[in-house]
Amino acid sequence: MAEDNAAFPITTAAVNWYDGSGQLHIRVYSSDGYTVTERCADGQGWTDGAFKQPGSQVSATAWTASDGAHIRVYCTANDGTTEWCADPDTAWTKGSYTD
Repeated sequence: MAEDNAAFPITTAAVNWYDGSGQLHIRVYSSDGYTVTERCADGQGWTDGAFKQPGSQVSATAWTASDGAHIRVYCTANDGTTEWCADPDTAWTKGSYTD
């Protein structure tokens, strides 16, 4: 039986969307049990994203509107869940969802 390694992802969520030119965008959010990080694919291979927040569990959703893609990531840590929001032309911000 293999032991858990904190450096390996233990929970993952993924979202995707197509932009106006038909380009596929993929975001994968993974937790190592302590921190949620982001990997991005935008047609040129995988890169590290800007998202990095505390969390042992993660879920995510995304949608597109006339102004572009909107992403919501929900990180669970310390017996609570925090919503993080990425909207067109804005950096990651803390959302209004509380648990």
